[in-house]
Amino acid sequence: MIIFRFFIIFFVLLLLACGPKEDSLEGRFALYSKQVEKTPDDPVGHYELGKVYIEKKKYQAAFKQLSEATRLKDDYGEAYREKGIAQFYLKRFLDAEKSLEKSFTLNNTQPDIATDLGSIYLKNGNIKKAFRYLKIAQTRNNNAHIVFNNLGAAHARTGKNKEALKYWKQALEKNPTIPEIHVNMGVVYEKTGKKKKAIAAYQKALELDESNAMAHYNLGVIYAKEKDFPKAIEEWETAIKLDRKDENILNSLAWAYEKLGKKKEALGKLDQSIKLSPYDPKAHFSSGRIKHDLGNSDGAIDSLKKATRLDPNYGDAYYRLGLAFDSQNQSYDSISNLMIAEIIYHKAKKTDLLKKTRTELKSLFEKYQVQRSDFKDLQVPETLKGYDLHKRPNQIRTSKQK
Repeated sequence: MIIFRFFIIFFVLLLLACGPKEDSLEGRFALYSKQVEKTPDDPVGHYELGKVYIEKKKYQAAFKQLSEATRLKDDYGEAYREKGIAQFYLKRFLDAEKSLEKSFTLNNTQPDIATDLGSIYLKNGNIKKAFRYLKIAQTRNNNAHIVFNNLGAAHARTGKNKEALKYWKQALEKNPTIPEIHVNMGVVYEKTGKKKKAIAAYQKALELDESNAMAHYNLGVIYAKEKDFPKAIEEWETAIKLDRKDENILNSLAWAYEKLGKKKEALGKLDQSIKLSPYDPKAHFSSGRIKHDLGNSDGAIDSLKKATRLDPNYGDAYYRLGLAFDSQNQSYDSISNLMIAEIIYHKAKKTDLLKKTRTELKSLFEKYQVQRSDFKDLQVPETLKGYDLHKRPNQIRTSKQK
């Protein structure tokens, strides 16, 4: 079964990372590196060096310096804010929320903290708090283009697409050179069926910044929907070169390569995706499915087992695992996994898949000359224990029935 993993809507949030940019970046790096070396117990040096690392996009190094600054000075509001920004870019979103909350508690008048706190609440799905802090940020009239962008993203999350576009147009009036705003507008245009406007928005983003991975990714999505897989692959290959740590792009590439019959290329992309996100059962499932199709039953079994361990209710993985074991003539393992898939499909009321599984089981019972009673000790996941395949819903009768 093919997984349509890439039709995920992304809205780009902007966070602020302020600081003196008038001097040479490398000059400030040398200055504050020496300062930290000379006076390692001075939190200011660690704070300033952390900000430089953020500008250099070395977020792990920034986090290390800013953590030291907050350790040395527990009430250092500005350092907590920059630490939250570093955590945001490290995709440690809940930790970022805590750091930004601490910063706001220590210094709620800092001009940009409300903007950043609103953004992280939005990222973490707390829409109510996001609106609250973004509205506070709006009254401060500081970096208005970022506030408007994130207000647009908040409205889009709640399905208010017209309001979202209104805020993004206001953001562009304040600063027309931000490519992420055009990307966000493109997403809403695409959602509302305005494909030409969506393409124009993504292309505008790329005019402003040809290295914008999200614009390339979303253009690829449009081409994929039109079944123009070579063009989709071209955009996604560009996107992954620009953002090598995005497993969604890799999964999309795997899907498109498989659509073109290039299963080895698809498997290569899934291998990269799994290295980035080893606990994603869908990636392991897709990898196992393709390995089985390529005749690598041992590899398929290994990948599919990982998928079922990560998600014990993954019916499709058990189904494929049953087929893989059958290809090795391992009768008990083959039938056992198909019987677990049968329970999962029955419980989820997936009628077509249930029917397909039962047809396959009937064939295997005949092939291996066994019957259901031979599997009375079937080991099932905890979530399925005690589930009765033959249970029927209670029959409720009206007074009109006899």
